[in-house]
Amino acid sequence: MDITHQKIVDYWADNQSECGLSIDWAEAHKLCWRCAHKRQLQRCHIIPRSLGGPENPSNLVLLCAQCRSEAPNVDDSNFMWVWLRAHAVEFYGTYWYERGFKEYEYIFGKKPFSEVENPEIFMPEIQLAMKTYISKTSTHWGQGKINPATVAWLFHKLETELATTL
Repeated sequence: MDITHQKIVDYWADNQSECGLSIDWAEAHKLCWRCAHKRQLQRCHIIPRSLGGPENPSNLVLLCAQCRSEAPNVDDSNFMWVWLRAHAVEFYGTYWYERGFKEYEYIFGKKPFSEVENPEIFMPEIQLAMKTYISKTSTHWGQGKINPATVAWLFHKLETELATTL
């Protein structure tokens, strides 16, 4: 049976509220349901086939490869929705930057720019430094976006640059 992405979206648009998700159903055929990035989407089983999950729209969501690799592999159909909502972001394209903030905190034990009073007044300097440092980053092949560790490095470099201008 060929289950298209649109069939999956149509099924869930009728059976699951988009409230609290990273995407809305109007764009769910082109954005990852977890990170909301526009990437090649893969069908991901809610209950894995290895645990008896069926091959039908009620057991499938659409995720990018990276999010699919991190998706839960459990015999609990409700947990996928708990997981998706736990990772929801307010704005498309910000999920991996938010993960980068958390990665920064994990590495350095503090929030980025936490030692700078009113960092928004340094926005021109931050934007200029961002252009410099973003050119020194890369993505893993096929990812199409920088990963959280790279975002953490970028914030570290920006914070270091800002500290020298104070």
